[in-house]
Amino acid sequence: MVLAASPLVASAAIGQACLWGMGRLLGTGAVTAVDGAAGGGINPWAVISGYGTNQQIGATAFYSHVLLNNYNMDAYGASVGLFDRIEISYARQSFSLGNTGTALDQAINGFAYGLHGVSPSAEELNAPASQTLGLSGPAFFGNNYQLNQDIVGLKVRLFGNIVYDQNWWEPQVSVGVDYHHSEMPKNLAATLGVTRNAMSYYLSATKVWLDGIFGLTTLADVNIQVTNANQQGLLGFGGVNGMGYKVLPAASVGVFLNRHVVLGGEYRAMPQNQLIAGSGPLAPLGDAVSKTSAWKDVYVAWFPYKQLSLTAAYVDLGTIATEKNQSGLYLSLTTSF
Repeated sequence: MVLAASPLVASAAIGQACLWGMGRLLGTGAVTAVDGAAGGGINPWAVISGYGTNQQIGATAFYSHVLLNNYNMDAYGASVGLFDRIEISYARQSFSLGNTGTALDQAINGFAYGLHGVSPSAEELNAPASQTLGLSGPAFFGNNYQLNQDIVGLKVRLFGNIVYDQNWWEPQVSVGVDYHHSEMPKNLAATLGVTRNAMSYYLSATKVWLDGIFGLTTLADVNIQVTNANQQGLLGFGGVNGMGYKVLPAASVGVFLNRHVVLGGEYRAMPQNQLIAGSGPLAPLGDAVSKTSAWKDVYVAWFPYKQLSLTAAYVDLGTIATEKNQSGLYLSLTTSF
């Protein structure tokens, strides 16, 4: 009786041991985007995080840092990929204004005094903006002010497989939804005319050609976003004219120089919502704060082995909160297990 049961016990033990596994090919789990989803640096892709097969569970953890001309952003989080079908992710983002907080205070006060045709003194420029403009936002940004948000994501692979569908045009297609919760103070949200919580949606199609450009493995991804997130939610959602959901494109490409190194680029359109209600002389302030640009990057990702990937990129995020030419360095580490 013991001998008869042994194969069943052994089989169950093997099945249990393989439940958490890494049976997929190197690189097929991608890296981690700043919103926590498997993909590139700024875009989610249709792939499911980790290296688990359709009979396994995989998981990842990540940390990313973006160093721009006037701002810094840190993002970290984790994800679980269930049977190469469902991905559940979490990301925490912290966006630091650095020394730019003081410049924003001065800009707001400059607009305020300009309403009355007065040239402010240096002392008046650095006074609390609520005293000069009557806004309900924070009295003073100052240095190193941080905007924080949490993002919880769910992605489901609908059909297709990036590796096995080589003799067919069909890409791997996934649909995703993100819940954003911003910790922006209520008075700042009221000043900007935004909400602090919202949902974003996307449809992603990813295709891989093992014998692609110059005979190298080549990847292409196209996304359709449905979102109202200002700077991905760091400046809230919607605007003074309502929730303002937009349908916007995103795209990524990558070429495997060898089985461990990928070189590519990404593009992600951002919605343009009007922030800070006002007319006449006050309108330029709202227009300046509302200005957004598409996010772009050129990246190189290194997969030394399945448990680790490192990504470096040059990112160009355009104009953020009145500050133009926000470009710089993006570094990210993803661990898989």
